[in-house]
Amino acid sequence: MIPSHLSLVPFCPARRAAMEAIAEVERRRARGAVSMAFPYASAFFRRLTGRKRVTLREIRLFAPVLSAQELRGSRDSWLRAIDALIESRGACCWLPLPVNAGERLFPEESFRHTERARRQDAMQAEKYTRQRRKESCLRERAYQALAGQAEIELAFHTPETVSSWSSRWSHSGVSQYDLEAMFWRWSGRFPSLTALERDEFVGEPLWSVVYEARLLTEVSPAPVRQLERWMVPNKLTFRKAI
Repeated sequence: MIPSHLSLVPFCPARRAAMEAIAEVERRRARGAVSMAFPYASAFFRRLTGRKRVTLREIRLFAPVLSAQELRGSRDSWLRAIDALIESRGACCWLPLPVNAGERLFPEESFRHTERARRQDAMQAEKYTRQRRKESCLRERAYQALAGQAEIELAFHTPETVSSWSSRWSHSGVSQYDLEAMFWRWSGRFPSLTALERDEFVGEPLWSVVYEARLLTEVSPAPVRQLERWMVPNKLTFRKAI
């Protein structure tokens, strides 16, 4: 058995009357017949009730709380709005009709609006997600550039001068974890710091490790310190012009 919402003939009498009214008016127009006033509304109520006269009872199908006093003097406005609603298949819902007047006759129009709103919300959410992702990438790139600058600067220090590097970069925005990782990679280049054991300084702040490195350098032989000064890549080399 075909479910009622998938049937070609609508189960709802009002919806069936609206579809028959649309077909009737379009057939008359195709033949060139002159349309009466509010053709879609008139055909709809005639198909629904079997009567030509449209009363308050029929119009209450779209506005159940409508009173006779409210209808008095505005009957044509109601019929004009109902006519436009049926002709547009629920797309045009004008005053004095309530906003949801067409949901019963044209539920697909309500679904279309709901789906459109859902897609607009999804597109808006995707837009903000892309924006946040872009901002996050920019922040990450800026941080990586800053961290790279810190590591480059560290390469031009010896154990004798590394304390100035530590003081400069400890409050620069580069994380202590990254600064410590840079320091331990850098320390492996210098003979005077071979006694530094990373495991012994787990949990210790960077300044305490730098202080220990300076003490080890002070007790190192002068030739070792001189060698380490020459290990720093800031020496100009003489190149003979060709």
